[in-house]
Amino acid sequence: MSESDWRSPEPYAIMQDAEAADFAWEFVRRNPDYRQDHRKLQSDGSRFRVSQNFRRRWGFLFPADPHRNFKMQTIFWSPEVLPTVLRAAAASRTTFSRPCHLDLSKLSSADVRQASDGWHAVLRLGGVTHRLWLQELPSTGAPIVLELLLDANFDLQSYAAHRLWLALEKAALRAPDPALPKQRRQRFILAMRALDGRIEGNSYRAIAENLFGKARIPQLGWKTHDLRNRTIRLVQTGVSLMRGDYLALLRRKRARH
Repeated sequence: MSESDWRSPEPYAIMQDAEAADFAWEFVRRNPDYRQDHRKLQSDGSRFRVSQNFRRRWGFLFPADPHRNFKMQTIFWSPEVLPTVLRAAAASRTTFSRPCHLDLSKLSSADVRQASDGWHAVLRLGGVTHRLWLQELPSTGAPIVLELLLDANFDLQSYAAHRLWLALEKAALRAPDPALPKQRRQRFILAMRALDGRIEGNSYRAIAENLFGKARIPQLGWKTHDLRNRTIRLVQTGVSLMRGDYLALLRRKRARH
């Protein structure tokens, strides 16, 4: 995705099945401060490690390239900002009726890395991205257990654990992201396009014409028109998410039905 393609919805089609973490990355990679910090890391030769300050500020375990979208690279979010990063370990005993086995040796080096707090793995199973945090890598074929904390994020973690189990059992081709109902997803896509248009220096009117169609924009009365207000709100949403609210998006609770 290129920010210059905001006038057409087609470059944003990859967001139709994106998860909350993917949206978070797409917003933060547009942040000029993040891009500057990433350039500093590149110039310092720190391609595969970050400082604790960088981790606390942006939420990443390893530098991610702001010029590449979420499908072009593996994003390693830190467990403290993304509750759906699951704590995993090899089972100490095998008293399960049907234990789940996970072979991390099949993952590429781009999808499993060691950080200061242990190993982090990103798996793509059943059309869903799963993230694991392990103190040590389990031996091949070892049954695994997950540690779910009884805290404010238990709902998100338990659902993420269930999605992983479904994928390992091949019980479902795809389990939906609990944080992004269709209506919310569509609003974030519009906010991303509006943000990209604003970054280019376009007026609210020009952005509205491309988002909603020129025919719907009146020749007179634009300053009080509902689409002007809606466009401004979309730009404001995009800017807020880019500037730091993407972290709240990562912690958004599971939608109730």
